[in-house]
Amino acid sequence: MSRRPEIGNVTLYPDRPLRVSDRNGYVLKFFCPLQGRRIRRNCGTRDRREARRIQRECRERLLSGEYSASGGAITAKLSTEQSLPGLVPPVAAAAVETGPKWQDCYERYLEHRRLRIREGSLVEITSRLGIAERILEERQRERRETAGLLMSEVATLSSLEDLQARLLAGEHCRYPGRSPNTVNTLMGAVMAFLRFCHGRGWLQSVPDLEKVDAQEVMKGRPITESEFQRMLEAVPAVVGPNSAASWTFALKVLWESGFRVGDLMDFSWDDTRHIHPIWPRIDGRLPTILIPATQKNGLVQEIPMLPGLQTLLNTVPERKRTGWVVELEGVEMQATARPGVFRPAVADLKRLVQSYSNSAIARACGVSETAVRKWIATAGLSTCPPEAANDCLPEKVTASLITRAELPPGSGRRISRGRLTVEHVGRVIGRIGREAGIVVQQSDSRTKRRRKYASAHDLRRGLAERLINAGVSAETLKVVMRHRDFGTTEKHYGALRSAQSAGQEIVSRLVVPPQNSELVGGLVGGPKKTPQLSAEEILVLKSLLARL
Repeated sequence: MSRRPEIGNVTLYPDRPLRVSDRNGYVLKFFCPLQGRRIRRNCGTRDRREARRIQRECRERLLSGEYSASGGAITAKLSTEQSLPGLVPPVAAAAVETGPKWQDCYERYLEHRRLRIREGSLVEITSRLGIAERILEERQRERRETAGLLMSEVATLSSLEDLQARLLAGEHCRYPGRSPNTVNTLMGAVMAFLRFCHGRGWLQSVPDLEKVDAQEVMKGRPITESEFQRMLEAVPAVVGPNSAASWTFALKVLWESGFRVGDLMDFSWDDTRHIHPIWPRIDGRLPTILIPATQKNGLVQEIPMLPGLQTLLNTVPERKRTGWVVELEGVEMQATARPGVFRPAVADLKRLVQSYSNSAIARACGVSETAVRKWIATAGLSTCPPEAANDCLPEKVTASLITRAELPPGSGRRISRGRLTVEHVGRVIGRIGREAGIVVQQSDSRTKRRRKYASAHDLRRGLAERLINAGVSAETLKVVMRHRDFGTTEKHYGALRSAQSAGQEIVSRLVVPPQNSELVGGLVGGPKKTPQLSAEEILVLKSLLARL
């Protein structure tokens, strides 16, 4: 018995970047209420992002009845000739405001930026503008405005301030809210896009939007040596006693080197393609660390090896100095409790993959598609063919899955295997900071900031502060931290001497012990035989000599 078709279940095929062999471009598959069967409709584009937008619009038109009223047009842009033949004639569309639309300007903007920036930066711009577009479209639907996001409606002060507030509140974010710095970064991408449109005459003006007050640039703070010792003591409770030694060594490397987590996991003893130490072959030369061009700033750099790191590395026997410097063992951790996140039972998963897409399962379970693919591979199952997969799980089905879930929120322990990712290592170190109770940023309801515990980057900040308080120059600090200029160091690490260090310097400069006069010392036989005279006695002697 065939399952009952669901109106609004629109599937995009193929759900991946197009290949040269995909000559027809992207296709939508859905149940047509006019024909009473499931049909295929070409999106008319080879842009995956545009195809997804058409998929969303087609779903909305099916649910609202606009699809049937228009005679089968999947988007509002399609003309009468593109509608299905022999069906109900489309209703005359109401007059809408003309002007450049977001999507048209967006494509031109990406073409312009693609030739001028790196691929990684282009991905970041696409992600930020994608988040803004989804929020603006939701705002448009709430106000029951016409389909099609007009640039003239976006480029208003009220629209941008509303977008800013929604970003700060955490819309389309996996966390309860975004930090002010994150919101300013996202809005910066939007404002750059608007200025591009204004420069080409598509917008009359661009509003002057005020940034969200972040109060402080640094998202954390340097941790002290006592706090670092607390983190070391908390390691066994987080990773387990069997893995504690390797993780303790990793934390010490971070503490003594100022590495980022990515640097830590790329640190090799002998592979020159990665970050590696250079041991001197000439007496008097100091050991250094070579940073290849594959790192963050894209430059080949050689930085000094700090004495603490050298001492730590020397504790490793020479026969073991091969491969990765840090080899982290499997981590046993308690699963994080998050509302709405669960793993379905194997029997339920077997039934789900026969009818629903991976993306539909991921949304219902509150996880990523990558997690769903891992579940399927572990269970030895095969996914549903794209042309037959539904893209949405009914709420009743999701509710029944939760009752039989193998991994309800907050239960179970898992052990990581193999070489850990940078993201995983960062999360584990964050758990260690939380277990140690080291708070580096308090929560603030006004700025939507969450309480933050010590992370790997706070170890890096701690090293910067220790070097500064030891009197290391700004130029040397810039080299060690691998920043292009000291302004970056000062901005992110608060490169100022502590009050204690500054106070000690002031005392050493101003509170000077009384010095004996060279003349007095000479009269009594030289500095070695200078008597211990007080300051008053010296003044009396000087006055007597003046009278002679």
